[in-house]
Amino acid sequence: MKKKCAIFQGVGKGFDIREFDVSAPAAETAGLSLLSSGICGTDVHIYEGRLGMPDMPIIIGHEFIGKIDALGSGDAVDALGNHLSVGDKVIACVAIPCGKCLNCLAGETASCLNFGVTYVKNAEESPHFHGGFSEYLYSPFKNLVKLPNEIDPYVAAAFPCGGPTIIRSCAYGGGLKAGELAVIQGNGSLGIFAAAYAKAHGCKVVIVGSGADSERLKLTMEINPDKFFDFRKDGEGDITSAIAAYAKELNRGDGADVVIETSGGANAFPFGLNLLRTRGRYFVPGQYSDRGNVSIPPHLITFKALQIFGSGQYTMADIGTYIKFLVDNPNLHGIFRRLVKVFTVEDADCAINSALRGNGVKSVFGIK
Repeated sequence: MKKKCAIFQGVGKGFDIREFDVSAPAAETAGLSLLSSGICGTDVHIYEGRLGMPDMPIIIGHEFIGKIDALGSGDAVDALGNHLSVGDKVIACVAIPCGKCLNCLAGETASCLNFGVTYVKNAEESPHFHGGFSEYLYSPFKNLVKLPNEIDPYVAAAFPCGGPTIIRSCAYGGGLKAGELAVIQGNGSLGIFAAAYAKAHGCKVVIVGSGADSERLKLTMEINPDKFFDFRKDGEGDITSAIAAYAKELNRGDGADVVIETSGGANAFPFGLNLLRTRGRYFVPGQYSDRGNVSIPPHLITFKALQIFGSGQYTMADIGTYIKFLVDNPNLHGIFRRLVKVFTVEDADCAINSALRGNGVKSVFGIK
């Protein structure tokens, strides 16, 4: 049996579509057939050259959801202790914490000091399939989390990385509490998930995003935020004043309890800090590449005693929390499915360019 993959050829270059034979998985490894596989902002940053990769043919991508075709020898149990069988649907995580550093030993595997990733391997060498831009994937059992049968793989593909990353940042910052005022900066896939997650926790939700894309705006409003501001039209000063007034109306003090920055823009950082109340919490999830420096007056942080929580990674348990969120909120599945635009692996160039241009919300590989 042969399967196709899209091999990354270097910054700004097209993908080389190749076909390789599928072989039996190694010990404690599963062989997975593609169900869905998302293009993350990190993949776009790699494509643009903002995040470096070794100089060798690599299959990038880290949001693979597949069906188990074969299991290597060993105890077939996923990261959360679920038994694995041929035919199961799973989410595959590419991160490999070292398990030995100070943070790992303290249980903080999302902050491992020596992270590895499963896909940084030469795609020309057997068994080839190590990254998500592919119709097949080999993944260690310990990097898998079982996906319930009732969850559509395309629904799960909307946020398999972004969702757990948001969840981890919220966990670092003490979680979200009912009645809190949460402001979401950005209404891409991360922002839409953050808004839905905050709404599910009983927060009042304000989104500061863009209405330039009518399809994205429509999906954003289906999350039913309490307020929406278009940063391109409303201006930072007016938005800041309006959010402060809304916080006062809600008896939440002098600003938002929580601001979650999902836009990826460097200039959003000082703007977000200004939206917070005294003792407010600023969550900065995601894999920032270098988008330049911004000026932040230190007294803004000290006088208001602000708290800032970054998260560039997540734990396997956070994937479990993400799946539970999907199971508990079936009313959101239709919205999440409409976020997804499906491409075949052969269309990798079109898919990455769609992600670059921001067409729709989420570009995902699948089998048509």
